[in-house]
Amino acid sequence: MMINRRLFLGGSASVAAMAALAACAKSSDPGASGASDGSQEAAQAMNLQERSALQEGGELKLSLTATIANWNYSHVDGNGVDTRNIWNFVNPYTLDWGDDGSPTPNPNFLTKLEATEEGGKTVVTVAVNEKAVWGNGRNWDSEDIKEGLVHGTDEAYLWASADGYDQIENVEIVDNLTAKVTFKSVFPDWSNMFSGFSPKELMATPETFNEAMAGEDNFNNDYFSGPFKVDSFDKSQQVVTLVPNDKWWGDKPLLEKVTFRVLDASAEATAFANKTLDVIDYIIAADVYEQCIGRDDAEVRQNFGLQWRHFTLNGTTGPLADKAVRQALLRACNREAIAQSDLVGLPVDISKVLLGNRFFMPNQEGYQDNSTQWGYDVEAAKKLLDEAGWTEGADGIREKDGQRLTISFTMPAGVQTTENEANLLQAQVKEAGMEITLNPVDTNGYFKDYIRPGNFELTAFTWNGTQYPMANIGQIYGSGSNQNYSGISVPQIDEYIQQIATTADKEERFRLTNEVDKLIWENVMNFPMYERLQLTAVPKTLANFGANGLASYRAENIGFMKG
Repeated sequence: MMINRRLFLGGSASVAAMAALAACAKSSDPGASGASDGSQEAAQAMNLQERSALQEGGELKLSLTATIANWNYSHVDGNGVDTRNIWNFVNPYTLDWGDDGSPTPNPNFLTKLEATEEGGKTVVTVAVNEKAVWGNGRNWDSEDIKEGLVHGTDEAYLWASADGYDQIENVEIVDNLTAKVTFKSVFPDWSNMFSGFSPKELMATPETFNEAMAGEDNFNNDYFSGPFKVDSFDKSQQVVTLVPNDKWWGDKPLLEKVTFRVLDASAEATAFANKTLDVIDYIIAADVYEQCIGRDDAEVRQNFGLQWRHFTLNGTTGPLADKAVRQALLRACNREAIAQSDLVGLPVDISKVLLGNRFFMPNQEGYQDNSTQWGYDVEAAKKLLDEAGWTEGADGIREKDGQRLTISFTMPAGVQTTENEANLLQAQVKEAGMEITLNPVDTNGYFKDYIRPGNFELTAFTWNGTQYPMANIGQIYGSGSNQNYSGISVPQIDEYIQQIATTADKEERFRLTNEVDKLIWENVMNFPMYERLQLTAVPKTLANFGANGLASYRAENIGFMKG
């Protein structure tokens, strides 16, 4: 299992070089001690404390935006922020990340992770901890590593992302705990492929991978391995409850219980204010922010974010199948005005979060604004439509060959941010002669029933980036990818994806990735609006958790301060 870009309703620094990770026998334990690189800001953003300073017991109350469609995070229906947040407790990443996004193995899971370059190929040796146990009682072994890597190019497996799997040449079993993985060439993002594993029982067949945990109450602790396990899902209350895992071999979890309750975005602030919710991550509205800072025992922790708001366009149907229409919609959209409206009243400098890139956030190395020639210009939008043969009708809305230029905007009902964006875009593009109709749908079925099957024309949601900004390009923009929701296939982008995956020089990879971004602007598969800064409201006494940015945390170290 690798890190995928994750989707979120919502209303990187580059990774350390191969040589640095090859010597990673040392352990990095985020959340068990001070900031990994001495960063005072990072320590405050997470309230990093020693375990000895924290009490045992207590409940951490978190929220979900919707019920879980598939508990398998690597499956396209499970690849959401909600699923990942639960997995951080029941099946964590096998790597730890520092404040700069640099990875080291989590020794609870991996005792060896070393890479060398042999004959122009990256070769990785990985060994699992002999104490590591799956929920079914079986110890981890090297077959788990192999099964997790050899099915990545099998299209019967509905992967959220298959990026990188096609670069694997061979997986060799060295012994019961150790495997050796040879890539076809140099593969700079190799550590991403070893950031998590699932048991071979889950990975063995497409049917098991796709269906074994499909459904809101169809979790299975046999397939998990972490400090916590799923105790129950209460359908009537829509609450997932986690408790400490009796098979866990690492440090004992400090918390007695963790709960995840499905809440509408509009209900989160009230729940936090009355203390029935402990965490609101990525605060996105001024009224929510005010309610959070008004709670007497709470604070808002801040960090750079990895989430970014955007519009996605389905280029396979309706007027948006015409590239000129997609380009016109982009030119008629005042992205800055939408960002200002979304973020009004929040402690955010709009000029620093406007986004002209899909892969790098403004604070990340490699960032450049590739949107300059696609900026807000209604007259340019009109010209594009004129040249494409869309003429203005009696009511100002354009027509072509008897077809009215009407675009349906599908959105999860009750998500205020999306409603705001849809209404603003609707008014903006009307000036160019484009009509947008609003189609609110049930939140629980939004991705599964509408976005993934392509039953939409236009929508808006949030992508959550990763510590590997150049690793999952094919996931969203590659031809035939399960999460290329635009449906648009661009052969030149596919070629770039392969080049980026196998180019060792960092600066050249940055250049190639920005070239891909320019192509996506031109084809308007989607277009970004702004980066979301991570504003996370928590009780002041909550430790080793908060606005983690690029860093990771260990669930067993989360707790409340004594006294």
